[in-house]
Amino acid sequence: MSKYQALPLRTRLFAKLTASSDYLTKAPDAFLKSFQQAGVNPLLGRVLFGKNETMARIVEQKIPCEAGDVTVRCYYPVLDVDLPVILFFHAGGWVIGNLETHDALCRRIAKLTNCVLIAVDYALAPWVKYPVPVQQGEAVLAWVKTHAALIDVDSSKIIVMGDSAGGNLSAVLARKYRQDILAQVLIYPVLDTTLTSQSVQQYPDAPVLSKDMMQFFVDCYIRTQADKYQEEVSPLFATDFNNLPPCLMITGEFDILREDGFAYVQKLKAAGNSTQHEHYPDIHGFISLPHLCASTQEATEAIVKFVKEKTSI
Repeated sequence: MSKYQALPLRTRLFAKLTASSDYLTKAPDAFLKSFQQAGVNPLLGRVLFGKNETMARIVEQKIPCEAGDVTVRCYYPVLDVDLPVILFFHAGGWVIGNLETHDALCRRIAKLTNCVLIAVDYALAPWVKYPVPVQQGEAVLAWVKTHAALIDVDSSKIIVMGDSAGGNLSAVLARKYRQDILAQVLIYPVLDTTLTSQSVQQYPDAPVLSKDMMQFFVDCYIRTQADKYQEEVSPLFATDFNNLPPCLMITGEFDILREDGFAYVQKLKAAGNSTQHEHYPDIHGFISLPHLCASTQEATEAIVKFVKEKTSI
């Protein structure tokens, strides 16, 4: 961990504690399934993820989808009508993570942006593979557009947002449904599943997300090696970057996904898209760790400002 000396002590200690997380790659199926469904201990959750903001209302819905129905959790910061809406896709390499692991973050973003945030509990690999999570995201987007009045949101103000694998799904939806998406917030997203970038080579043992762990996630998600080169799996390989929704890209310095974020920003800008890139001297996952990472508040403020600017137009 000597290459991470620039990080605050609390972040480096957390990195050491999570360094053994690669055990998931060798875990038996029963353990992995249990881990996927696990909630968050209230005390541990507060230490890791911060306090839970109070919402005016929280509602869960099951959205029909041919690939498998998907549950969403809708966070209402206020009781009003025609509110902007954020479709949020959680991190976890398409393999771990759930509504509970991102509950504190979702509450925080909903309250600070004054948007209805709809967290998508997409199906997890390896039991379910690409393209099912994409199809479930599409189903949720269609449901929001169709039922906007019933759920008190403005269907002309839909933002997609996600961290890591959730950022991947957000980027995919923003590409496929660019005419329906107001803006996209991509938080250290997975954009190239070939894992060949310079930052992967520089930080193979990176805190929270190592190269081995990311390779495990990719292998769980794809059906064949050819899937890695599909733009719905690796958006960096897309050829059409025209007329995409305005993008806020968040990247961290000590993250194997860093260079893919930089490369995606370059392609967005080259095609003339409105693109804002905020880069922080931090680790993968920092947006969820306000007590452990130094950049969380600044990045959150950037996200809130971006969302408010786009939804006020």
